[in-house]
Order: sequence, then C-alpha cells, then structure tokens
Amino acid sequence: MRKRINLFVVLFLFGIFMFSGALNSTSTAGSDTYDFIFKNARVLDGSLKPAFRSDVAIKGDTIVKVARSIKGTAGKVIDAKGLYLSPGFIDIHSHVDRYMNFPEGRSCLNYLKQGVTSVLVGQCGRSAWSIFDQAKDLIELWSREGIGPNAALLVGHGQVREMVMGMDDREPTPEELEAMRALVKEAMEHGAYGLSTGLQYLPGIYGKTDEIIELAKVIAPYGGIYHTHLRWQGDRLVEAVEETVTISRESGAAANISHFKAVERRNWGSVKEACAVIEEARSHGLKITADQYPYRFSGLSYPYRSLIPSSSWVGDEGIERLDSLDVAGIFSQLRDDHLIDLFKKVTPYVPLSENHQKYLDSLSRERLVKYVGKRLLDTDEFRGPGSARERKQFLERIQDPEEAEQIREQVKMYIDNMTGPENFVVGICVEKNLEGKTLKQVASIKKKSYVDAAIELELMGAKCVPYRISEEDIEYIMNRDYVATGSDGTTPFYGIGTPHIRSYSTFLHKIKKYVLQRGSVTLPHVIRSQTSLAAEIMNWEDRGWIKEGHKADIVVFDLKNIKTETSISNPHRYCEGVKYLMINGEVVIDQGKWNGKLAGKIIKLKKT
Repeated sequence: MRKRINLFVVLFLFGIFMFSGALNSTSTAGSDTYDFIFKNARVLDGSLKPAFRSDVAIKGDTIVKVARSIKGTAGKVIDAKGLYLSPGFIDIHSHVDRYMNFPEGRSCLNYLKQGVTSVLVGQCGRSAWSIFDQAKDLIELWSREGIGPNAALLVGHGQVREMVMGMDDREPTPEELEAMRALVKEAMEHGAYGLSTGLQYLPGIYGKTDEIIELAKVIAPYGGIYHTHLRWQGDRLVEAVEETVTISRESGAAANISHFKAVERRNWGSVKEACAVIEEARSHGLKITADQYPYRFSGLSYPYRSLIPSSSWVGDEGIERLDSLDVAGIFSQLRDDHLIDLFKKVTPYVPLSENHQKYLDSLSRERLVKYVGKRLLDTDEFRGPGSARERKQFLERIQDPEEAEQIREQVKMYIDNMTGPENFVVGICVEKNLEGKTLKQVASIKKKSYVDAAIELELMGAKCVPYRISEEDIEYIMNRDYVATGSDGTTPFYGIGTPHIRSYSTFLHKIKKYVLQRGSVTLPHVIRSQTSLAAEIMNWEDRGWIKEGHKADIVVFDLKNIKTETSISNPHRYCEGVKYLMINGEVVIDQGKWNGKLAGKIIKLKKT
C-alpha cells in the first residue's frame, strides 16, 4: 500500500514539474528578444523631468522599448542599478577633425571617455575636409576606415573663400561669389549639415555681412544650420550677436553662436545684453541658439599666454624687425620645383592625393612661399625668453631706469586689461610649488609687486593661463534654455603638447562642477543641453532622446564617482565615471574601458 502511495506521489510531482516546464517554455517562446537590455537604470531621457527608474531595450541600432520592467531575453543584459542612463552626449562644437585625418586620432577616445557619442566638425570657417578635397572624400574615408563617435560635417566659409579668392582683403566679384555659392552647394549635396564661419580669423574676417548672407541662403533650403565664431567676442560682442541675427533673418537659415562668451575683464557682464538680443529674436520666431564650454580660459591648442606683451619684450625695434621679416627673400633663390619639394616636406598630408596635387599646382609662388615660411619660421623657438639674443636685449633694456619704468607700466596695463593678477594662473613652472597659483599669490609668496613677479616668471619660462571669462557669465549663459554644450576641443596625440583641458573633460566637468559642486543648474538641465537640445538645434529627429524608435546612442555613468583630473599643468587625463557607452547599438565603453570598436557613422543631412 505504501509503495502505491509513494508511486502516486512521484507521478503527481512529475506531472506538476512537466506542466510548469511547459508553461515556462511557452512563456519564453512568446516573449520578445533583444540584443541588449539595460536593467534598473535611473533614466534621464533628455527632458527636464527628474530621473526615473526604467529598463531600456535595444535591437540593432535602435531603442525599441523603455519600461519600468522589460521581460524577455537579450544577447546581453547590463544591470545599471545605481547608475544614470541618458542619451549619448552630443558635442555641437568640436575641432576633432584636425586629428581624425590621422588613423591614430580617429577613435576620439578622449571624447568617448566623456560620454560623447556624436560630434559636429568643420567649425570656425574651416571645412572638416582638407582644402584640396571634397566632403564626399572625407565621408568615404571615415565610412571605410571607421570613426569613434558619430560625426556630422560643416562647410567652412573661410576655406571656401580661400579656394576662390586666396587671402585677399576685398569683397568678391559677382563671379567669385557665385563660385563660393557653388562650393557650398556642392558640400550640402554631399551631406554637409550647414555653414560655419570664423569671422575673427583669416580670411573669414574679410567677409562682410552681405557675403555671409548670400552663402547662408544656399544652406537654408536644405534645412542647414549656420554656425558662427562671432566677429567680436569682447568689446563689440552685442554688435556681433546682432550681425548673426541679421544673417539668420535675411537668409532664412537657423543660426547657432559658437562658444558663446565675453572675453577680457572689461567686458564681463555684457553677455546679459547679448542674451537679450538673442531672446528678442527668438520671440519673433527666429531660430537663434548657442553653445558653450564651461571654462574660464580660452585658446584652442595652447591656452598659455605670455605675461609680457611683445612690445615690452622686444621693444619697438624688435617689433619692426619681426614685421619686416622678408620670407619671400629667404626663399627667393629656390626654383619652383625645389619650393614645391619643400612644401611636401613640411605638410603633414603626404603622400598627396590627386586633388591635393591639383590644388598645389594651382597655387601661386607667393602663396607657396607664405605656406612654407609659416611652417618653417613661425615658431616660438626663435623668440621670447628662450632666444639668447632677445633675452640679452631685454635684460639690457630693463637695466636702463627709463626703459625699465616704461616696460613695467606696459606689463601692468597688459595684465590689468586682460584679467588682473588674481585671474592669471601659473600652469607649468620649474618651481612646482607655484603651479596652480595666481599671479597675485605668486607676488605675495615672492614678496614682490605682481609686475616684477610676472617678469620673473617670464624669464624662467613659466607657462601661464589668463582667466579671460568670468564665472558669473558662464553660469548666466549656462542657465539659458537655448544654450547647448560644445567643447571647442580637439583629439590630440595623447601626451603631446598642451591642449586645452576641455578636450578631455568638458561634458563630465560641467556635471561635476556646476551640478554637484556649485548647484548652478540641475542635472536634467545639463543633460538636456548635452543631448536633446543639441539634437533639436541640428534637426536630428532620431537622436538625443531615450525614446522608442530613436538611435541607441546611450551613456551610462556613475554620478557619485565622476573624476575629471585634467589640469592646466597636466591636461592629458582621461575622465572616469562613464561605465558604458553605446553608439548605434554597439557597446564601445564596457565597464569603464574602451573595447577598441569604432561604431560611429557619418550623419548626413537628408535632402528635403
């Protein structure tokens, strides 16, 4: 009897097990399958609403589900408990194309480590592609060899002008203007996203407002964006913003003001009036926006400045000698073919492409001489405190009481007008205890006037950085709801040179300093400025949000453990805090480490 009961129990339990297994099998078979699922994340979706707990599922290169709990199977499940998940950051103003022409720089690792998934290049009037190429050439190259982040391209007004008019300081003829329009149109047909200007740089500075309007009219029908490095960022900032509004209104193109700021102490506070101009234009339906990097000092590759103006260092005679340097005379004995050979030796673009060779053949001897001369002679190695001759001359002049008084007065005026001694910071110095100190603090340590301290620092070759932008202005601009984030940085050869720290830390620095430390803005506000706002400015309808149907460009970061250890003394420091980074549905940063994948795509403007 007991054996029968035991057999019955065994059969009963076996039946329950089989029935349960069948249910599980049916449930699994009927559930969705995904490539990735991020579980338990604190999601910041690109809006201004606070983070919410959610799962996010990805299939292919697309976000397919955002829900509190996602059931189903996935090729990989990432538990993001305790971490924040947001759209990948979009750098709306970047110069990474300067080094992406070299395979070593194509990953843009310093940007991936910040959480950047897309960059906009070809800024400040220089096209992303070399002057001797076309947009399609660069698109083909990057598509074939791979890039780290997604990239969109701008066509540069300065480069277009140089191709048509050289470096001439004059208005274009009707034929030249039409040639420039044709080059802009060609780039837009290839997929460029708009036009950039560098109206403080040569030759963009020569282009008058009407010229820019005519070129912006070319991009407007495509939905292209006009990005501008303003003509003035200091004394005439408001006037420069008004010019941008005029260009947008007259051309019909949306306009974005690059690295919006007011430089030099005497101009601090003028950003409020400039913002009022923007806001008035926006109230009348114009699409005027801006981007900003959150640092007090400027300068792309070498933010260091001399503490002594050149007129004080070399004197009037020295200025005349430098200005009258006869570059043409130096190379006058070279035959044209020898000059071209020299050109090839000093240009980094070797071997020359077919288009490059055509451009080279088209250059006048005068232009060749200028290019070669700049490459060979425009170097600090022959100037300043490291030049034995100039150092000797300066020391002799400062021993003369009359000249010494004049030099000190010039140095004082130079420092006071730029930033003041409390805003000039020592970056690199042989006396390491002075690094990070202000000029005012150095003067106190050395028990000297700040003018004499500046002269001593200059003579020992110290590298100093002027804080030309006020903290109050940075925070005021940052709080505008039409201001996105742009690093204005590069992807330098790691460890080489002294790049601005914004190349390594802009996006996480903005979160760490202005959200966590200063409380100047909220976390959703910053995330929006780095994601959905940037996408809106660029008319990217499928990026910049954590939404179903959007591209899977995603950053997962540890808010409590963000590290941005870059400094003006040591700028080459990668950020920490990004745990996972996904670009077009592929994980490229996995548990904080780059896995070597180049998942970026060229984002081309879709013709309307």
